[in-house]
Amino acid sequence: MLCSIPLSILYLFGIMSPFWAVTINVLLFSEISSPTEIIVGKPIIQPFTFPKDVTSGKKITVTCSVASGHPPLEFNWLKNGKRITSSPAMEIRSYGDLSMIVIENANNQSSGNYTCEVSNIVGQDTHTSVLEVKVPPYWIQKPQDMLLPVGENVNIVCEAGGTPLPIITWLYSPDGVVYNTVVPGVKGKSNLILNRIKKQERGQYVCTVSNDVGNSLKKEININVLVPARFEEKFSVETVRRGETASLKCEAIGDLPLEVTWAKDKRNLEIKELDRYERFETTVEKGLTSELMIRSTDRNDGALYTCFAKNDYGLDEKNIKLVIVEVPARPLDVRVQEVWSRSATISWSVPYSGNSPITKFIVQYWQEKENGQRLLEQTIPSSQTSVLLKSLHPGSPYAVTVVAENEVGQGMPSQTIQFVTGEEAPVSPPTDVQVKPKGSSSLLVTWKPPPKELWNGELRGYYIDYKVNSSPTSYLFKTVESSSNDSYEYILSPLMKATRYSVVVKAYNGAGTGPPSEEITVKTLEGDLPLPPPVELVSNSDSAISLKWGKSPSHNIPVTGYTLHYKKKNSGEWNYVHVVASDNNMYTIKDLESGATYQLYLTAVNQFGRGNPSDYLSITTNPKGIGIGLPFYLNLAIVVPVTASVVAFVVVLVVIVIFVKKTKARKALERDLTSLQSGKVVTYAPGSQRYIDMEKARRVSNPEPGTPAAASIASYASIPSRDLELRVDDPRQELKSFLPPQMRDRPLPHPKPSSLKKRGDSHLYDRAD
Repeated sequence: MLCSIPLSILYLFGIMSPFWAVTINVLLFSEISSPTEIIVGKPIIQPFTFPKDVTSGKKITVTCSVASGHPPLEFNWLKNGKRITSSPAMEIRSYGDLSMIVIENANNQSSGNYTCEVSNIVGQDTHTSVLEVKVPPYWIQKPQDMLLPVGENVNIVCEAGGTPLPIITWLYSPDGVVYNTVVPGVKGKSNLILNRIKKQERGQYVCTVSNDVGNSLKKEININVLVPARFEEKFSVETVRRGETASLKCEAIGDLPLEVTWAKDKRNLEIKELDRYERFETTVEKGLTSELMIRSTDRNDGALYTCFAKNDYGLDEKNIKLVIVEVPARPLDVRVQEVWSRSATISWSVPYSGNSPITKFIVQYWQEKENGQRLLEQTIPSSQTSVLLKSLHPGSPYAVTVVAENEVGQGMPSQTIQFVTGEEAPVSPPTDVQVKPKGSSSLLVTWKPPPKELWNGELRGYYIDYKVNSSPTSYLFKTVESSSNDSYEYILSPLMKATRYSVVVKAYNGAGTGPPSEEITVKTLEGDLPLPPPVELVSNSDSAISLKWGKSPSHNIPVTGYTLHYKKKNSGEWNYVHVVASDNNMYTIKDLESGATYQLYLTAVNQFGRGNPSDYLSITTNPKGIGIGLPFYLNLAIVVPVTASVVAFVVVLVVIVIFVKKTKARKALERDLTSLQSGKVVTYAPGSQRYIDMEKARRVSNPEPGTPAAASIASYASIPSRDLELRVDDPRQELKSFLPPQMRDRPLPHPKPSSLKKRGDSHLYDRAD
């Protein structure tokens, strides 16, 4: 039954799809006809292409035909995926088994992907081909001329179209002839960018467009840069040493004419002739350079200087800070905070820095000595204003000053201050200690001070410790006060006869006692040395001096001889002559210089040694040819001084006698008046004699170089004090004689008890620690 229904009817009513209809129809006819009689299948497009190197304005025709496919066939055209309909610019023509598209006037809009689509009842087929129409370049955005101030940012656009996309290149023509590429070529669009445009960048710029189709495009523009007066550097600092020349420069940039003026601390600076201020201006490529010179700068020149630049396009200013640097001022308020025996703390205040940071302080100190000073220095960081000075010498005077230093140099030292370190006990014993017997009961001890640098303070004296040799008892000691002498001597007495004694000497100061010298053992003599002989001048001439001396008391020990020492005054060498003891002790020194002064002394010698020297004599020889052979009592050099002395003595004696008589008369009158007023009789007891016994001592110098070993003995004597009693019934009455007349009738106060205590004659021996 199905076979009797026409397939066309089923197809028309939609009972089956065309595909199934064709399939059934093929099956039905296959029973009737052979396969070669009927051909059925989907269409297949014959490939096609657009012509190459198509330029705009040409006519283009492309045909889409099928290689196979059962009609009826249906054609459709698409451009870039969108269906195309016929128009005057583009016409579609279809003929059974082919279709063509005709573009009358090709242009850049005609380019694209063209697709031919064909279908029948069995299926469909498509084919795409690309049409590229080459279009000469054309402008989209042209660059324009520009006028702008220097320093502005420039962004100029040059954009063009065309197929293929054109290459755009910027060329620079500063002089209108030679071109230089300023921006590499890019496609379609190019931006000329100039950041902070400079004056030298102004000129002619050209934008060129090319794609090898037709003629290239070119656009020339002018960029004109206006340069207002300005400074590239707005602020600077100039540093100059005091006294030197300062140079301040302002480089103004801008179109001429330019005007530059100066100000100091915002006040106009007037520059006059023959002034320390001078100004120089120089025209340069960029504008104008102005230089301000300041000669022999001082501290007041340090200020803020401003230079103003002005032209037709603008105004600008630049500030210059001028700093006058100099060495620092001297540190202030230098003090000694604390002092010890070997160290001291010094402090100070920070001074004016001289406009340059202080880099360090230098503490200078030295020990004040008579034989020169050695400067010591200690460097202190600038952040520190105190220092501990170490390794100082005890008991010594020091001077210290502080100096500040910066990059310019060292300033003036501060005021010098002095201090003395604390004392310590001496660290050295006395030097050159010698002990010699000076008789049967005395020893002569001589020594020199320790080296001064080892005193550790100011020496107050010396202890002479002595005892019998090998005795278990402690040392006895004598104290000798310090003096300015270079050498000392002391006689230990009374000692035991012919006995060995051990002696040491120690120095002491306010801090303690120093170490003892080496122990020296010396035996006292079995007899005494001769005493100094008395010497007198017999006569002198222009070349000789005659002396005479008496016998020296020698404690029943005979004197064996004498030694005469003499030298010319202010001469360093002593001469000596040995003279044998005799009953008539005389000697004449000959061959002397006339009119010269000579010093002489004599020593006696016995079996135990040489005694102390006699008194020094100073005798001047006569001038040449005068007083030859005259005795000394006729010598004018002796007669004139003796005569003057006698006359003076007589005058003084007469004055004393007159004064005593007047005093006795006045006292007698006062006593009578007092007796009459009081009704009492005052009786005076015989006055006791007032006196003080004192053993005479004689200072003797050390023996001179080249002389015999004459002993030099320092005086050592005790002065016993005795109480004095005024034997008067009323001792106050005696005082009235010294009062004025108007006060003699007044009662006198009672005397206060004396604060002086009687001292015994006993000797005290202290023991040294």
